Amino acid sequence: MPQMGTRPGTTFGIPRSATGTDPQHLLATLLGDYWWGNTEAVPSAALVDLLSEFGTTESSARQAIRRLTARGMLVASKHGRSTFYARPQSTAEATETRLKRAMNFGLAYPPWDGRWTVVVFSVPEELRDVRRHLRMGLRELGFALLQEAVWITPHDYAEEAVGLLKRLSVGTATVMRSDFVPRDGRSPDVSEAFELHALEAEYRLFIADFAGHVDDAVGGRLDPAHALTLRTRVMGRWLGFRFTDPELPREMLPADWPRDSARAVFLAIYDSLGAPAERRFSEIVGRYDASLAALTSHHVSGDGER
Repeated sequence: MPQMGTRPGTTFGIPRSATGTDPQHLLATLLGDYWWGNTEAVPSAALVDLLSEFGTTESSARQAIRRLTARGMLVASKHGRSTFYARPQSTAEATETRLKRAMNFGLAYPPWDGRWTVVVFSVPEELRDVRRHLRMGLRELGFALLQEAVWITPHDYAEEAVGLLKRLSVGTATVMRSDFVPRDGRSPDVSEAFELHALEAEYRLFIADFAGHVDDAVGGRLDPAHALTLRTRVMGRWLGFRFTDPELPREMLPADWPRDSARAVFLAIYDSLGAPAERRFSEIVGRYDASLAALTSHHVSGDGER
């Protein structure tokens, strides 16, 4: 469970703008889910076939493979006239961490001592690139812009903020741990700063898109091909919330906050479809190498690797 002040990193080599249907994102998710801990090389044709399950064209699939290779997430090798791709050990370890974080995300709300981390800075116009990187870094840490050059988070991220300022050589900045003083007996409304209305809409859209599949998934009524595509898409969408949800304390959120319901939908589909989705992944890889097909596996929320 993420703790206050220990926001996990949000960079896994995949662009943050990638959606659950982006071929790079899809392939990284597939390998993370069904090629757990394996560094054996997979034929490029098998990777293309896996992406074709999602309607990805061959040219787009091969472009995604090349880009993942350029990012160091895949390593190419030649065997005769065929090209194979393997995941380096470092990427396999990062993917394991990524999966665990996805399983734990939304599990609980962090405790809060009522204090805020506040960052105030002044960066001159001639250093606008530094200012842009500072703003991006603060957003990645979960800070929100309260007003001009004043950024806040209820998490104790003072150390992380100081580190960011140091890396960017920003000297005209102050980091504080402080309280808000209510005015007219009212607590400050930070929903706009943290864009909670937009985030709530994202969660409700997730529920609307996937809740209708839960009964068929739990009831075992989906064929392996459908299981693979649905399970991968629901995982991709769920992972996206880790980039948009600041994981605020429960007392700062509306009473009917939908994250718990969205998590329940995610877990019902992800856990129920693991076995048939693995069969489809194995079947596709097995078209090219039966020994590689035997290495496939899948995971469920309760036991990590299976």
